[in-house]
Amino acid sequence: MSRPAALETRTEPVPSKPVRFVTATSLFDGHDAAINLIRRLLLAHGAEVVHLGHNRSVAELVQTGLSEDAQAIAVSSYQGGHMEYFKYLIDELARERASDIAVVVGGGGTI
Repeated sequence: MSRPAALETRTEPVPSKPVRFVTATSLFDGHDAAINLIRRLLLAHGAEVVHLGHNRSVAELVQTGLSEDAQAIAVSSYQGGHMEYFKYLIDELARERASDIAVVVGGGGTI
């Protein structure tokens, strides 16, 4: 049986280890449907996910990102204050010399 053409012509590099994400919703936010969907999609595509759930502080995200050696932090927010929260997250990662951790954000009020 021959291999599918897509497998024979694949040229992109295969990561030696899965990408690790920390996922959560922002502080004072219990709207977790979007981040739960993102978490499931990440897992389905081979990523490792450390899911903190809803109502999480910047300090919790940064500390978990550092301790879990994450490559990215994904946060969903559906309420006001998200721009300040996201800026604070990026600033705190920089303060910890962890600007190499990517930040992915979205939600009802941020799309």
